[in-house]
Amino acid sequence: MNRKVTERVYRALRLVVMILLAGVATGCAHHRLYVPMQPDGWSAQPVVMPCRFAPDADLDPATGTPVGDKGYYLYILTEALDWDFSTGPALVTSIGNRPWGHGWLILESPQERLEFGLIGDFGREKLRYHEGVIQKIKARDPNPMSYLWQTMSDGQLQIGKPKRPPTFVWKMPITQRRYQLIHDYATHRKYDQFGVRNNNCTDLVAEAAALAGINLIHRMRLTLPPEKTLWGHTVRVWTDPQYRVLEFSTLEVLEVDLRQLAQMGIGSDATEWYRAWKH
Repeated sequence: MNRKVTERVYRALRLVVMILLAGVATGCAHHRLYVPMQPDGWSAQPVVMPCRFAPDADLDPATGTPVGDKGYYLYILTEALDWDFSTGPALVTSIGNRPWGHGWLILESPQERLEFGLIGDFGREKLRYHEGVIQKIKARDPNPMSYLWQTMSDGQLQIGKPKRPPTFVWKMPITQRRYQLIHDYATHRKYDQFGVRNNNCTDLVAEAAALAGINLIHRMRLTLPPEKTLWGHTVRVWTDPQYRVLEFSTLEVLEVDLRQLAQMGIGSDATEWYRAWKH
């Protein structure tokens, strides 16, 4: 076996191990993110990516980790909410306590740093998502979860530092070519659409990361029972089976994945740097 073939084999094996470790970290390290199917029909399972890196990712051949050009970086910032997916009532309670988190980006070149994200769900044209579900429950709608299938038209581009501190900041080196891809994507992307299942802030950062050559674990698949008892009251969750499974991007899954990547040497933890950065 020649040297080039040997390097490819070792690199492939390393990537397989990384993918498996990432799946274990996201699925098991946080017991409230992975819940196998329960007798009542509830389950919560992070959606694991089939391949961690794009085929043309810029990787160090010796370590299999991302490399870039001098001065070019992608930062992903998350404000996770500590939602509890262990049971339906636990999730409802945790969302009620903290319904809104945020994920956003910094794109850095030797000349500038651009900080931006996607925000929405302001409740100006329609009720906010959690409020709409509650209203449907009160109205005895047969499918109150169907409100989460709507797409809002109040999405906006967020420019600059938001008025909320991140719980984690992840930094990855990128090439000038990747920088330009992400910059063009951010410039030409439409920001007016906002949704739970797609087009939210977590989707934005995951799409930017994919342009940087890395696939992030960021989606959750919830299987919902048709009805559930909440605080002594039986609540209809769905009647139409199309609302039985809800798959969406969430900061809880994304932040666990980013922390694990940093621990494995894929990117790094830049949280303290960001908190000290005067901007």
